[in-house]
Amino acid sequence: MTRLPDPATLVQGTGLPSTSPLQRVLVSELKRIQHIQVELRGPHAVPGGFEAALRESVQARGGAVIAEYKQASPTLGPFAAGTPLLPQLQTYREGGAAALSILAEPAFFRGDPDHLRQAASLGLPRLYKGFVLAESQLDEAASCGAQAVLLIARVLKHATAAFADAARCRGLEPLVELHDLTEVPFAQAAQSRLVGINARDLATFTLGEPSAAPLRRAFPEAVLIRESGLATPGDAVASLQAGFDAVLMGEALMRSPDPRGFLARVFAGLAREAS
Repeated sequence: MTRLPDPATLVQGTGLPSTSPLQRVLVSELKRIQHIQVELRGPHAVPGGFEAALRESVQARGGAVIAEYKQASPTLGPFAAGTPLLPQLQTYREGGAAALSILAEPAFFRGDPDHLRQAASLGLPRLYKGFVLAESQLDEAASCGAQAVLLIARVLKHATAAFADAARCRGLEPLVELHDLTEVPFAQAAQSRLVGINARDLATFTLGEPSAAPLRRAFPEAVLIRESGLATPGDAVASLQAGFDAVLMGEALMRSPDPRGFLARVFAGLAREAS
């Protein structure tokens, strides 16, 4: 396995200003990873379960939703702090979510790796949503029973493939996140079967409108996932109708007074479009 780069070098090489939300999170994680201590006893997941769950939902319903548990963000602050974990995740399952995304970063998102462990009782595959810079975070994800792990190409760049290999060695499926098409070669080198496009400008966290078409040409066999900027069930339906296989939704579901109904409206909208 290729040796992974020094985490501090990755943080220094993002090209982002020190005031950008992502850079602030990365600097914080750089401190946290020095204290991660986990014991691995081999892979905790059968590789392929996360991708399989998404593909099953695409086949059965015309699209898949990865429902996220997120209590805060660098730009919004603690917008959903204190939302009970398991009741929220239960509504996601009842609403038809194919998989869960759970924040692990504590300082800005109020995440906790232990939330992934607790979520095992729901029976849905889980994505370790973090800001991976080091092997210790992959170990943390595996020890929490995650099936997949987020790898941000803007941060890892040419090391994305090495991190993807290291994830697979731990039984984790890498979901490579892109922010623009210049990062496509990083995900291609990683041979990722899960490719996400995040609409956020990483310097400002403002939103754009990504397109599925160029990604489908670059990744004809991958599961394509639209991330960020989906505020309504109609937004999710439009993205799925536009060529994405799945959407990842967090803030909208956490703010919704009826997450179960929100998700039900997504799938009802897909059914109407298909009829």
